[in-house]
Amino acid sequence: MIVSPKIKLWLSTHSYLLFFLLISIWFMGFVSYTSPLFYFDYSPDNNCFFTVGKALMHGVLPYRDVFEQKGPYVYLMHGIAYLMSSRSLLGMLPFETLSSFLSMYIVYKIARMFTFHLAACAIAIFIPVFQLFHPYYNYGDTVESLLFPAMLALIYTLLKGDQNRFTIPRRLWCLQGFLVGLTFFMKYTLLGGWIIFYLAMFGYYFKHKSWQEMKKLVSWSLLGFLIATLPWLIFFIATHSLTAFFHVYFYENMHIYMLSDNSIFAKFIESLTIYSSFLRQDPLIFVCGFVGYVYLLFTKSAFKTTWGKMLFVMMMVVNAAFIVYGYHPGQVYQYYELAFFPYLAIPSVFAFVNAIQKFKVTINERNESVVLLSCALLSFFLVLGVNDNILNSKIFPNNSSVTLNQTNKPQQPAQIEFGNLMRSQSKGRPTLLNYGSIDMGFYTTSGALPSTYYFQNYNIAYDKAPQILNSQFDVIKKSRVQWVVLNTPAGKQINKWRGYPGAKGKITSGNINPGTKKIAKVLLKNYRIVTNHTQTFEGANVTYWLLKRRD
Repeated sequence: MIVSPKIKLWLSTHSYLLFFLLISIWFMGFVSYTSPLFYFDYSPDNNCFFTVGKALMHGVLPYRDVFEQKGPYVYLMHGIAYLMSSRSLLGMLPFETLSSFLSMYIVYKIARMFTFHLAACAIAIFIPVFQLFHPYYNYGDTVESLLFPAMLALIYTLLKGDQNRFTIPRRLWCLQGFLVGLTFFMKYTLLGGWIIFYLAMFGYYFKHKSWQEMKKLVSWSLLGFLIATLPWLIFFIATHSLTAFFHVYFYENMHIYMLSDNSIFAKFIESLTIYSSFLRQDPLIFVCGFVGYVYLLFTKSAFKTTWGKMLFVMMMVVNAAFIVYGYHPGQVYQYYELAFFPYLAIPSVFAFVNAIQKFKVTINERNESVVLLSCALLSFFLVLGVNDNILNSKIFPNNSSVTLNQTNKPQQPAQIEFGNLMRSQSKGRPTLLNYGSIDMGFYTTSGALPSTYYFQNYNIAYDKAPQILNSQFDVIKKSRVQWVVLNTPAGKQINKWRGYPGAKGKITSGNINPGTKKIAKVLLKNYRIVTNHTQTFEGANVTYWLLKRRD
């Protein structure tokens, strides 16, 4: 096979990209629950996204036909993952690998502005330590993790502008417009950094009467935004689901999920309190965050202009405020806080750059392989230090995430066991109700499609949305599905489980439902218990119950 000289030259100068890709596959294989090294991805959110994505591939529309409140791009990605692997989340591993690869590439681009090529490669190899930091990166496959490189790309654009008197090329404005649209239609609470960046840059151009730059900002950003959003708007209009999309994605998210009833200003202060607490709760985060930010502010190693430094800090603060806006301290889901880490990584990047310059570190053709491989091994060692997911993998068979039975016989988690039973005992595709909890993964393993609008429960108190559990109970009362799955704390029977006192009809730790005693009489009249299985989930010992309709 003859390869042209131009291709050979490109491959020789871009071989570091292949190295980044191999590292991404390697690291994700050991950390993400979507990896084949793990029995199953137990995350309720991830399985919920997969269930809705699968339904989308079968013409069942989110917002209109099933209730779920993330953005449509989340379900499209999981729908594609379903086409690759129909009964597991293995199909999300390429998306996670791509996210890690892009994060390394963008950090390389940032470092390359300030140091030589091989040094930038070495620095970029350490970015997974920030992206995979447990418990903020828990099972993987969160929107925050998938959009990690998008947030880094915004910081790269700011640094590029700071180096060039804030003359930003059209392609970067178009890219940022696209990323705004992508984020807007995945999880719009992650838009804080972009909002302050666009407002500040518009004001900067207006103050300096840079009309051409302002025109470029508006026109090319708008083009990118429309590329990301217009196809979905056309889709929702064509399927008569635009009203449902706006109602669920915007109205329901802003009203039902908001925990704080304080004023806007008070909510903002609460957000800053949460961020401040986050920065000091872990020594590594404190050094990379608070100390790192101070370092950036008082040196010229990263930003040439005071305006660039101020804008970085404003973006960081507003990004943090938007992510946890409306939550009380102590009530924030930790995976939300993974979106803080792109800003935490930047001080470390410049600390490495300065160290390389100060100590005159040399990386050349003679030692580059040893240096880069050593960096990869050290980075992997650090990742294992901040993320111990591998302990729940197949490398450690019959671990507590699989079973609490003390046996040497190979076991499977409840999700795999129940899924196999449902498929073997159903004529055609099983019909299923996941009662009382967020998606526990049984739609995934059984192949069932959601057959009712509220196909799962949500992190919403019963008195805020009683129609959810009432609707599910109606499905049970009318025996509308063949199978029902639910959970209880280990040691509790279905007809004895009242829910935890003080939980106020809400899902509790371990994704445990608010109680089954009230529905037990009707449930056990219409359905019989087939089997149960106990395993550990998020620190709680949980018993999963599989029930089949009495035909």
